[in-house]
Amino acid sequence: MKNKIFLFSSVLVLSVLLTFQQSCKKEEETPTEEYLNVSFPKLTFKHDLYYSIDYDARSIEMVIDQDLDTGTITGCILFSHKQGSLDSQYDLEAKGNILWMKFNTDFELKDGWKYILTISTSLKSTSGESLEQNETFELRTTSKHLTSSLDDKKTTGGREQRTLIACISDVHMGDPRAVENYYSWFGKNADALVNFLEFIRKNDDVKELVILGDLFDEWMVPYTVSPIDPESGINNSDDYFKAIANSETNKPIFDKLRAIANSSEIDLLYVPGNHDMLLTQSTLEEIIPGIIWKGDSTRIGKYHPVDGIIMEHGHRYDFFNCPQPLVNPSHILPPGYFITRLYAAGLESSTLDLHKEKMSNKGSAEFLTAWSLAILYTLNDFNMDMPDLNANNILMGGIDGYTNPFSFIGAQNMYAANIEDLWPQTQAINEVPVPLTVFAALLNGAELYDAALIEYMQQSTALDPYKIVAFGHSHDPELLVHPPGNKFTSIYANTGSWIDEDQSSHDVRTFLTVEPGEWSGSELDVVMLYQYNLNSDSTGTKYKPKFISEESIDFAK
Repeated sequence: MKNKIFLFSSVLVLSVLLTFQQSCKKEEETPTEEYLNVSFPKLTFKHDLYYSIDYDARSIEMVIDQDLDTGTITGCILFSHKQGSLDSQYDLEAKGNILWMKFNTDFELKDGWKYILTISTSLKSTSGESLEQNETFELRTTSKHLTSSLDDKKTTGGREQRTLIACISDVHMGDPRAVENYYSWFGKNADALVNFLEFIRKNDDVKELVILGDLFDEWMVPYTVSPIDPESGINNSDDYFKAIANSETNKPIFDKLRAIANSSEIDLLYVPGNHDMLLTQSTLEEIIPGIIWKGDSTRIGKYHPVDGIIMEHGHRYDFFNCPQPLVNPSHILPPGYFITRLYAAGLESSTLDLHKEKMSNKGSAEFLTAWSLAILYTLNDFNMDMPDLNANNILMGGIDGYTNPFSFIGAQNMYAANIEDLWPQTQAINEVPVPLTVFAALLNGAELYDAALIEYMQQSTALDPYKIVAFGHSHDPELLVHPPGNKFTSIYANTGSWIDEDQSSHDVRTFLTVEPGEWSGSELDVVMLYQYNLNSDSTGTKYKPKFISEESIDFAK
């Protein structure tokens, strides 16, 4: 009896287990529901945030991962921008797994504009699948590039009104002696700059031309040459800047600048840099009547064309090159001035050998290290002999009130005595929004992205975060977003320089255009980086802007 009960129980248990196993298998074998996926293979997906589309595109191609039921495409797309629905401006056409949105012949996308495209679950495949839920995509059109040349009928991008700010910096023009004796950074790009300025003057998209400093260069003078020289007609800094403007190389450039400043259609603005920090508003306005001065009493300056956009040279954050009004009261030239004087001597004559001599170790440690490295780097760069560091061989001639010659050791000790201790007060006078350590400020001599990040872009440090920060100074043309990815909140842009190509490790003849959405009517602020180059084609050789890169940001968010 017990055996029969055990056998019955075993059969019952096995039956239950078998039933449960079959039930699980049925559960496992139940097919999961499939959904359609959409891609845009002809568009570029940027920053994991939006698709970039050419402003002159005539259609948008969407690829679905299954063949479509053409009877379901009507009404499956919603397309709009800030002014409302655009659903009457296109037709939909499907073939296989491709769906096209084709724009009406009388409809054009706006450049530098944001569009929203939504695909609804009403779109079905031939087997009945749909999207899991309505999917929304952001599209941004490219801006109209500055591609025409002066040989064309017009240099415009075809905008309805003037909305562009063109930005250049760091031309570094020298006086006639600098050109004649080959210690000027600028000369070979003179014709290109003349052509560029005429291009800007004739361009009916440009509202402002902003020069972010160092148009003039009062620093690039060999230490054996007096920058102030009555025999050359230069009795003071004002005369020096006028001599630069009247140089045979530079005069055609200033003629173009005066033409722009006198134009009723384009404003010419100037923000001073470090190589022309002794330039005054009155002298600049005498040289270029009509120019708009954006400097301040600290000999620095900045420009806010609209809320959320800031432009300046960038030396405010550079320990070696910002004004130093406290080290030696009534003088503002920083240590970078004296290093530049040595560098200029290397440009003038670069055939000597380098002999590294031991330097003084007294004074501020970080400053002395940077000073010594700058001296040795400059000497090595030009294979120069070490000058007599104790000799009073740096001729001053009265620049910044210094009438007597300096020695390199003398200049070093003048700054080393108190420059680091005075750094917090110096930053306060120079109106640095977020104070920097000496070490951080030393690094800003070569790269300014971190300065822009700390001062203006990083939410945790910047007192007033900006959407767009444009600098010069570093000579490194850049266009970067912060932080990378779909959460970026700011754009950092650097104008680069116009110095001679063989004097730079970066691309030269570069410039920016900034188009504020407040001016264009768009939801986007757009920044573009260009290089101005000679191009040969069937029509001949001529200068044209070469587009490098573009970024946009929703200024309202």
